[in-house]
Amino acid sequence: MGQYFKAINLDKREVVCPWCLNGGAKLWEWTANRQGAIFTLLLRQSSATGGGDYGGPEPQMIELTSDNAAETLNELMAKGLAREGMDMPIPSSSVVGRWAGDRVALVGDYDASGLYKQAKSFTNISEQLVEEWNRFIGDNVNLQLTYNPCSCTDSE
Repeated sequence: MGQYFKAINLDKREVVCPWCLNGGAKLWEWTANRQGAIFTLLLRQSSATGGGDYGGPEPQMIELTSDNAAETLNELMAKGLAREGMDMPIPSSSVVGRWAGDRVALVGDYDASGLYKQAKSFTNISEQLVEEWNRFIGDNVNLQLTYNPCSCTDSE
């Protein structure tokens, strides 16, 4: 069988269910699959943005459109660089950076603390996390997550 793990935030009483992320729950499965990378968004802490960083609800990449097609690549790159270090307020409703500085654990169901069972009463943020993750990842289907609502809070 093996031990199953859930990501929990003790301070905010939130949980990320691996099955809701359409992934596995064993430690190896968290480690060797893209679902383990969710911590990069949850734990992000910065008040400013930079290239490759979370750009908020709007895409940070500058897309080539018919409106800007006449601009040179250098002009488009300059616009992107101009955003470096800009303030990036993230709405408090976002999961991005929401766990930064909190007591967070990947807790197993064999752990004597009882936190795994206690997490049944925590708010499951898996769906919102999948939505924000996929928006950040963009069109790269190989890196996107799939939300798979399960009965994780009812049946464990």
